[in-house]
Amino acid sequence: MTSTTIPPTRRPAPPSDLLHAAVPTEPAGRPDAAPRRRRARFPGPLAQSTEATSQGRPQVRWLGSEVALLERVRDHATAVGMDLVDASGDGSSAGRPAAVVIDGAALADDARPLPGPSVPLLVVMDGPEVPVAAWKRALGAGARAVITLPDGSDELLSLLAELARPRAASTLVAVTGGCGGAGASSFAARLAAAARSSGPVVLVDADPLGGGLDLLVEGVGSAGIGWADAAGLGPDDGEALREGLPRVDEVSLLAAQDHGGPDASSLSKVLSALAPLGGTVIVDLASALVPVAAEHADRVLLVVPTSDHAVRAAARRLRSWPQLDPPTQVVARRRGPLSPPEVCEDLALPLAGSFRDSPRGTVPLLDVRRGGADRAARRLLARPGAEHGS
Repeated sequence: MTSTTIPPTRRPAPPSDLLHAAVPTEPAGRPDAAPRRRRARFPGPLAQSTEATSQGRPQVRWLGSEVALLERVRDHATAVGMDLVDASGDGSSAGRPAAVVIDGAALADDARPLPGPSVPLLVVMDGPEVPVAAWKRALGAGARAVITLPDGSDELLSLLAELARPRAASTLVAVTGGCGGAGASSFAARLAAAARSSGPVVLVDADPLGGGLDLLVEGVGSAGIGWADAAGLGPDDGEALREGLPRVDEVSLLAAQDHGGPDASSLSKVLSALAPLGGTVIVDLASALVPVAAEHADRVLLVVPTSDHAVRAAARRLRSWPQLDPPTQVVARRRGPLSPPEVCEDLALPLAGSFRDSPRGTVPLLDVRRGGADRAARRLLARPGAEHGS
Protein backbone atom coordinates (compact mmCIF):
# COMPACT_ATOMS: atom_id res chain seq x y z
CA MET A 1 0.00 0.00 0.00
CA THR A 2 1.38 3.41 -0.95
CA SER A 3 1.79 5.64 2.07
CA THR A 4 0.58 9.22 2.06
CA THR A 5 2.06 12.26 3.77
CA ILE A 6 -0.29 13.92 6.27
CA PRO A 7 0.31 17.51 7.44
CA PRO A 8 1.55 17.69 11.05
CA THR A 9 -1.15 20.10 12.23
CA ARG A 10 -4.87 20.32 11.71
CA ARG A 11 -6.29 22.96 9.38
CA PRO A 12 -9.92 24.14 9.17
CA ALA A 13 -10.57 21.59 6.40
CA PRO A 14 -9.46 17.97 6.93
CA PRO A 15 -6.71 16.77 4.58
CA SER A 16 -8.15 15.04 1.54
CA ASP A 17 -5.68 12.17 1.73
CA LEU A 18 -6.41 11.29 5.36
CA LEU A 19 -8.09 8.11 4.28
CA HIS A 20 -7.24 5.59 1.60
CA ALA A 21 -8.31 6.51 -1.92
CA ALA A 22 -10.98 3.80 -1.78
CA VAL A 23 -12.82 5.87 0.85
CA PRO A 24 -14.39 8.93 -0.78
CA THR A 25 -14.57 12.23 1.04
CA GLU A 26 -18.09 12.64 2.42
CA PRO A 27 -20.14 15.73 1.57
CA ALA A 28 -20.39 18.41 4.21
CA GLY A 29 -23.21 17.86 6.66
CA ARG A 30 -23.03 14.06 6.43
CA PRO A 31 -20.47 12.98 9.07
CA ASP A 32 -22.58 9.88 9.71
CA ALA A 33 -22.14 8.42 6.23
CA ALA A 34 -20.30 5.09 6.29
CA PRO A 35 -17.18 4.84 4.10
CA ARG A 36 -17.46 2.80 0.96
CA ARG A 37 -14.63 0.29 1.09
CA ARG A 38 -14.32 -2.64 -1.27
CA ARG A 39 -15.10 -5.78 0.72
CA ALA A 40 -12.05 -8.02 0.84
CA ARG A 41 -12.18 -11.79 0.53
CA PHE A 42 -9.99 -13.51 3.08
CA PRO A 43 -9.88 -16.94 4.74
CA GLY A 44 -11.23 -17.12 8.25
CA PRO A 45 -14.25 -17.70 10.46
CA LEU A 46 -17.58 -16.85 8.96
CA ALA A 47 -20.89 -15.64 10.32
CA GLN A 48 -23.30 -17.98 12.04
CA SER A 49 -26.52 -16.11 11.27
CA THR A 50 -29.43 -17.96 9.76
CA GLU A 51 -32.23 -16.54 7.66
CA ALA A 52 -35.26 -18.62 6.85
CA THR A 53 -37.09 -19.02 3.60
CA SER A 54 -40.61 -17.77 3.20
CA GLN A 55 -41.80 -21.09 4.63
CA GLY A 56 -39.82 -20.49 7.84
CA ARG A 57 -37.08 -23.04 7.08
CA PRO A 58 -33.39 -22.11 6.80
CA GLN A 59 -32.05 -22.09 3.27
CA VAL A 60 -28.94 -23.69 1.77
CA ARG A 61 -27.87 -22.23 -1.57
CA TRP A 62 -26.23 -24.53 -4.13
CA LEU A 63 -23.72 -23.01 -6.53
CA GLY A 64 -22.23 -26.24 -7.83
CA SER A 65 -22.24 -27.84 -11.26
CA GLU A 66 -22.36 -31.59 -10.49
CA VAL A 67 -25.92 -32.96 -10.34
CA ALA A 68 -24.98 -36.05 -8.34
CA LEU A 69 -23.41 -33.93 -5.59
CA LEU A 70 -26.40 -31.58 -5.62
CA GLU A 71 -28.75 -34.47 -4.78
CA ARG A 72 -26.47 -35.67 -1.98
CA VAL A 73 -26.34 -32.19 -0.48
CA ARG A 74 -30.12 -31.87 -0.81
CA ASP A 75 -30.56 -35.10 1.17
CA HIS A 76 -28.29 -33.79 3.94
CA ALA A 77 -30.05 -30.42 4.06
CA THR A 78 -33.49 -32.05 4.24
CA ALA A 79 -32.29 -34.31 7.06
CA VAL A 80 -31.55 -31.30 9.29
CA GLY A 81 -34.69 -29.33 8.33
CA MET A 82 -33.23 -27.03 5.68
CA ASP A 83 -34.31 -26.25 2.12
CA LEU A 84 -31.78 -26.41 -0.71
CA VAL A 85 -32.14 -23.82 -3.47
CA ASP A 86 -30.26 -24.38 -6.73
CA ALA A 87 -28.82 -20.99 -7.68
CA SER A 88 -26.07 -22.38 -9.91
CA GLY A 89 -27.64 -20.90 -13.02
CA ASP A 90 -27.05 -17.22 -12.20
CA GLY A 91 -25.50 -17.32 -8.72
CA SER A 92 -28.48 -15.63 -7.06
CA SER A 93 -31.68 -16.41 -5.22
CA ALA A 94 -34.07 -14.60 -2.92
CA GLY A 95 -33.09 -13.96 0.68
CA ARG A 96 -29.88 -14.54 2.57
CA PRO A 97 -29.02 -18.23 3.06
CA ALA A 98 -27.71 -19.94 6.17
CA ALA A 99 -24.93 -21.41 4.01
CA VAL A 100 -23.69 -21.69 0.46
CA VAL A 101 -22.43 -25.05 -0.86
CA ILE A 102 -20.27 -25.35 -3.96
CA ASP A 103 -18.39 -28.24 -5.57
CA GLY A 104 -14.73 -28.21 -6.53
CA ALA A 105 -15.34 -27.87 -10.25
CA ALA A 106 -17.55 -24.80 -9.86
CA LEU A 107 -15.13 -23.27 -7.35
CA ALA A 108 -12.40 -23.43 -9.99
CA ASP A 109 -14.51 -21.24 -12.29
CA ASP A 110 -13.25 -17.71 -11.66
CA ALA A 111 -16.37 -16.25 -13.25
CA ARG A 112 -18.65 -17.98 -10.74
CA PRO A 113 -20.09 -15.44 -8.24
CA LEU A 114 -19.25 -16.36 -4.63
CA PRO A 115 -20.93 -15.26 -1.40
CA GLY A 116 -19.42 -12.51 0.72
CA PRO A 117 -17.61 -13.21 3.99
CA SER A 118 -20.84 -12.91 5.99
CA VAL A 119 -22.25 -16.18 4.54
CA PRO A 120 -20.61 -19.53 5.41
CA LEU A 121 -19.19 -21.31 2.38
CA LEU A 122 -18.85 -25.13 2.30
CA VAL A 123 -17.00 -27.00 -0.47
CA VAL A 124 -18.02 -30.58 -1.29
CA MET A 125 -16.10 -33.00 -3.50
CA ASP A 126 -16.68 -36.49 -4.84
CA GLY A 127 -14.04 -38.99 -3.78
CA PRO A 128 -11.81 -39.70 -0.79
CA GLU A 129 -9.05 -37.17 -1.54
CA VAL A 130 -8.91 -33.42 -2.05
CA PRO A 131 -6.39 -32.13 -4.62
CA VAL A 132 -3.92 -29.54 -3.35
CA ALA A 133 -5.18 -27.01 -5.90
CA ALA A 134 -8.72 -27.41 -4.56
CA TRP A 135 -7.53 -26.76 -1.00
CA LYS A 136 -5.82 -23.56 -2.14
CA ARG A 137 -8.92 -22.37 -4.01
CA ALA A 138 -11.13 -23.12 -1.01
CA LEU A 139 -8.80 -21.26 1.34
CA GLY A 140 -8.69 -18.27 -0.97
CA ALA A 141 -12.48 -18.20 -1.14
CA GLY A 142 -12.79 -18.22 2.65
CA ALA A 143 -14.44 -21.64 2.84
CA ARG A 144 -15.26 -22.97 6.28
CA ALA A 145 -14.73 -26.63 5.31
CA VAL A 146 -13.85 -28.89 2.39
CA ILE A 147 -15.85 -32.13 2.65
CA THR A 148 -15.47 -35.30 0.63
CA LEU A 149 -18.57 -37.39 0.03
CA PRO A 150 -19.67 -39.95 0.97
CA ASP A 151 -16.92 -40.29 3.61
CA GLY A 152 -17.60 -36.85 5.07
CA SER A 153 -21.36 -37.29 5.32
CA ASP A 154 -21.41 -36.98 9.13
CA GLU A 155 -19.29 -33.83 9.02
CA LEU A 156 -21.62 -32.21 6.48
CA LEU A 157 -24.67 -33.10 8.58
CA SER A 158 -23.04 -31.64 11.69
CA LEU A 159 -22.10 -28.37 9.98
CA LEU A 160 -25.53 -27.90 8.40
CA ALA A 161 -27.26 -28.67 11.70
CA GLU A 162 -25.11 -26.05 13.45
CA LEU A 163 -25.88 -23.44 10.79
CA ALA A 164 -29.60 -24.20 10.95
CA ARG A 165 -29.83 -23.13 14.60
CA PRO A 166 -30.84 -19.52 15.31
CA ARG A 167 -27.85 -17.43 16.41
CA ALA A 168 -29.31 -14.08 17.36
CA ALA A 169 -30.19 -14.35 21.05
CA SER A 170 -27.23 -12.46 22.55
CA THR A 171 -26.33 -8.83 21.92
CA LEU A 172 -22.65 -8.69 20.99
CA VAL A 173 -20.76 -5.39 21.04
CA ALA A 174 -17.17 -5.31 19.74
CA VAL A 175 -14.92 -2.53 21.05
CA THR A 176 -11.48 -1.60 19.75
CA GLY A 177 -9.14 1.36 19.94
CA GLY A 178 -8.29 3.66 17.08
CA CYS A 179 -4.74 3.98 18.45
CA GLY A 180 -2.61 2.73 21.28
CA GLY A 181 -3.86 3.97 24.65
CA ALA A 182 -7.25 5.00 23.29
CA GLY A 183 -9.07 3.66 26.34
CA ALA A 184 -10.97 0.88 24.56
CA SER A 185 -10.46 -1.68 27.35
CA SER A 186 -11.70 0.74 29.98
CA PHE A 187 -14.75 1.63 27.90
CA ALA A 188 -15.50 -2.04 27.19
CA ALA A 189 -15.52 -2.70 30.93
CA ARG A 190 -17.88 0.22 31.49
CA LEU A 191 -20.20 -1.13 28.79
CA ALA A 192 -20.22 -4.45 30.66
CA ALA A 193 -21.17 -2.64 33.86
CA ALA A 194 -23.98 -0.80 32.07
CA ALA A 195 -25.34 -4.04 30.59
CA ARG A 196 -25.77 -5.80 33.95
CA SER A 197 -29.30 -4.50 34.40
CA SER A 198 -30.51 -6.29 31.26
CA GLY A 199 -29.30 -9.82 31.95
CA PRO A 200 -26.13 -11.93 32.03
CA VAL A 201 -22.97 -10.24 30.75
CA VAL A 202 -19.75 -11.75 29.44
CA LEU A 203 -16.72 -9.48 29.06
CA VAL A 204 -14.14 -10.95 26.65
CA ASP A 205 -10.48 -9.93 26.51
CA ALA A 206 -9.67 -10.68 22.84
CA ASP A 207 -6.00 -9.79 22.59
CA PRO A 208 -3.76 -12.60 21.28
CA LEU A 209 -0.96 -11.46 23.60
CA GLY A 210 -3.23 -11.20 26.63
CA GLY A 211 -4.58 -7.70 27.05
CA GLY A 212 -4.62 -7.61 30.84
CA LEU A 213 -8.32 -6.78 31.10
CA ASP A 214 -8.50 -8.87 34.28
CA LEU A 215 -5.84 -6.63 35.80
CA LEU A 216 -7.73 -3.49 34.76
CA VAL A 217 -10.93 -4.58 36.56
CA GLU A 218 -9.05 -6.12 39.52
CA GLY A 219 -10.06 -9.67 38.60
CA VAL A 220 -6.57 -11.21 38.62
CA GLY A 221 -6.40 -14.55 40.41
CA SER A 222 -10.12 -15.30 40.18
CA ALA A 223 -10.78 -19.01 39.77
CA GLY A 224 -12.37 -20.14 36.53
CA ILE A 225 -11.92 -20.77 32.83
CA GLY A 226 -9.41 -18.75 30.80
CA TRP A 227 -8.52 -18.69 27.12
CA ALA A 228 -6.31 -21.77 27.45
CA ASP A 229 -9.44 -23.79 28.36
CA ALA A 230 -12.02 -21.95 26.26
CA ALA A 231 -10.16 -22.40 22.96
CA GLY A 232 -11.00 -26.12 22.90
CA LEU A 233 -14.75 -25.80 23.51
CA GLY A 234 -17.31 -26.65 20.83
CA PRO A 235 -20.34 -24.73 19.49
CA ASP A 236 -22.67 -26.38 22.02
CA ASP A 237 -20.52 -25.57 25.05
CA GLY A 238 -21.59 -21.96 25.49
CA GLU A 239 -23.55 -22.51 28.68
CA ALA A 240 -20.71 -24.48 30.27
CA LEU A 241 -18.27 -21.77 29.22
CA ARG A 242 -20.29 -18.95 30.72
CA GLU A 243 -20.90 -20.83 33.94
CA GLY A 244 -17.21 -21.68 34.28
CA LEU A 245 -15.87 -18.14 33.84
CA PRO A 246 -14.65 -16.13 36.83
CA ARG A 247 -17.04 -13.38 37.87
CA VAL A 248 -16.14 -9.81 38.72
CA ASP A 249 -19.01 -7.85 40.24
CA GLU A 250 -21.71 -9.91 38.43
CA VAL A 251 -19.86 -9.90 35.08
CA SER A 252 -18.35 -13.10 33.67
CA LEU A 253 -14.80 -12.44 32.47
CA LEU A 254 -12.90 -14.38 29.80
CA ALA A 255 -9.25 -13.35 29.90
CA ALA A 256 -5.83 -14.81 29.15
CA GLN A 257 -4.91 -15.28 32.83
CA ASP A 258 -1.37 -16.73 32.84
CA HIS A 259 -1.51 -17.86 29.20
CA GLY A 260 -1.86 -16.29 25.77
CA GLY A 261 -5.07 -14.87 24.36
CA PRO A 262 -7.18 -16.08 21.43
CA ASP A 263 -6.33 -16.51 17.79
CA ALA A 264 -8.89 -15.91 15.04
CA SER A 265 -10.25 -19.45 15.11
CA SER A 266 -10.70 -19.74 18.88
CA LEU A 267 -12.32 -16.29 19.12
CA SER A 268 -14.84 -17.19 16.44
CA LYS A 269 -15.68 -20.48 18.17
CA VAL A 270 -16.22 -18.79 21.53
CA LEU A 271 -18.42 -16.03 20.10
CA SER A 272 -20.47 -18.65 18.22
CA ALA A 273 -20.94 -20.62 21.44
CA LEU A 274 -22.02 -17.54 23.42
CA ALA A 275 -24.35 -16.19 20.70
CA PRO A 276 -27.50 -18.23 21.47
CA LEU A 277 -27.40 -17.82 25.27
CA GLY A 278 -29.04 -14.41 25.61
CA GLY A 279 -27.72 -11.46 27.58
CA THR A 280 -24.84 -9.28 26.42
CA VAL A 281 -21.32 -10.08 25.22
CA ILE A 282 -18.78 -7.24 25.24
CA VAL A 283 -15.55 -7.97 23.35
CA ASP A 284 -12.41 -5.90 23.93
CA LEU A 285 -10.52 -6.41 20.66
CA ALA A 286 -6.99 -6.20 19.38
CA SER A 287 -7.00 -4.51 15.98
CA ALA A 288 -6.01 -7.67 14.09
CA LEU A 289 -9.09 -9.57 15.32
CA VAL A 290 -11.66 -6.89 14.47
CA PRO A 291 -12.73 -8.49 11.13
CA VAL A 292 -13.27 -11.84 12.89
CA ALA A 293 -15.41 -10.44 15.70
CA ALA A 294 -17.36 -8.19 13.31
CA GLU A 295 -18.82 -11.30 11.65
CA HIS A 296 -20.61 -12.03 14.95
CA ALA A 297 -21.21 -8.51 16.26
CA ASP A 298 -24.32 -6.36 16.42
CA ARG A 299 -22.17 -3.23 16.80
CA VAL A 300 -18.51 -2.39 16.22
CA LEU A 301 -17.25 0.58 18.25
CA LEU A 302 -13.97 2.40 17.59
CA VAL A 303 -12.74 4.44 20.58
CA VAL A 304 -10.83 7.48 19.31
CA PRO A 305 -9.36 10.31 21.42
CA THR A 306 -10.14 13.72 19.97
CA SER A 307 -6.65 14.55 18.70
CA ASP A 308 -5.03 14.71 15.28
CA HIS A 309 -2.59 11.92 16.14
CA ALA A 310 -5.39 9.59 17.24
CA VAL A 311 -7.50 10.33 14.15
CA ARG A 312 -4.59 9.59 11.82
CA ALA A 313 -3.81 6.34 13.62
CA ALA A 314 -7.48 5.34 13.46
CA ALA A 315 -7.52 6.06 9.71
CA ARG A 316 -4.58 3.70 9.21
CA ARG A 317 -6.34 0.95 11.17
CA LEU A 318 -9.52 1.39 9.18
CA ARG A 319 -7.59 0.95 5.95
CA SER A 320 -6.24 -2.38 7.21
CA TRP A 321 -9.74 -3.89 7.67
CA PRO A 322 -12.23 -5.03 5.05
CA GLN A 323 -15.55 -3.21 5.00
CA LEU A 324 -17.29 -4.42 8.14
CA ASP A 325 -20.88 -5.48 8.62
CA PRO A 326 -22.17 -3.91 10.84
CA PRO A 327 -20.36 -0.66 9.96
CA THR A 328 -17.91 0.80 12.46
CA GLN A 329 -19.10 3.59 14.77
CA VAL A 330 -16.97 6.10 16.65
CA VAL A 331 -16.91 6.57 20.41
CA ALA A 332 -15.03 9.85 20.91
CA ARG A 333 -12.88 10.21 24.01
CA ARG A 334 -12.80 13.95 24.67
CA ARG A 335 -9.10 14.30 25.25
CA GLY A 336 -7.84 16.76 22.67
CA PRO A 337 -8.65 19.90 20.68
CA LEU A 338 -11.05 18.31 18.18
CA SER A 339 -14.78 17.92 18.64
CA PRO A 340 -16.49 14.51 18.25
CA PRO A 341 -18.20 15.64 14.98
CA GLU A 342 -14.81 16.68 13.59
CA VAL A 343 -13.38 13.25 14.39
CA CYS A 344 -16.30 11.58 12.63
CA GLU A 345 -16.00 13.91 9.65
CA ASP A 346 -12.32 13.09 9.22
CA LEU A 347 -12.94 9.34 9.49
CA ALA A 348 -16.24 9.37 7.53
CA LEU A 349 -17.87 7.28 10.27
CA PRO A 350 -21.03 7.78 12.38
CA LEU A 351 -20.83 8.86 16.01
CA ALA A 352 -22.13 6.38 18.59
CA GLY A 353 -21.29 8.51 21.64
CA SER A 354 -18.62 10.53 23.42
CA PHE A 355 -17.26 10.86 26.94
CA ARG A 356 -14.76 12.64 29.15
CA ASP A 357 -12.33 10.72 31.34
CA SER A 358 -13.46 9.58 34.77
CA PRO A 359 -11.59 10.82 37.86
CA ARG A 360 -8.20 9.27 38.52
CA GLY A 361 -8.26 6.14 40.63
CA THR A 362 -11.65 4.87 39.48
CA VAL A 363 -11.72 1.20 38.49
CA PRO A 364 -13.78 0.37 35.38
CA LEU A 365 -16.65 -2.05 36.12
CA LEU A 366 -16.21 -1.73 39.90
CA ASP A 367 -16.50 2.07 40.30
CA VAL A 368 -19.59 3.18 38.39
CA ARG A 369 -20.13 6.94 38.15
CA ARG A 370 -23.18 8.99 37.24
CA GLY A 371 -21.33 10.84 34.49
CA GLY A 372 -18.32 10.44 32.24
CA ALA A 373 -17.69 7.17 30.42
CA ASP A 374 -20.24 5.29 32.54
CA ARG A 375 -23.04 7.60 31.48
CA ALA A 376 -21.92 7.36 27.84
CA ALA A 377 -21.97 3.56 28.10
CA ARG A 378 -25.50 3.54 29.54
CA ARG A 379 -26.76 5.86 26.82
CA LEU A 380 -25.09 3.86 24.08
CA LEU A 381 -26.65 0.56 25.17
CA ALA A 382 -30.05 2.18 25.66
CA ARG A 383 -30.10 3.66 22.15
CA PRO A 384 -29.26 1.25 19.35
CA GLY A 385 -27.70 2.92 16.33
CA ALA A 386 -25.64 6.05 15.94
CA GLU A 387 -25.93 9.20 18.05
CA HIS A 388 -24.79 12.69 17.16
CA GLY A 389 -23.92 14.72 20.18
CA SER A 390 -24.07 12.68 23.34
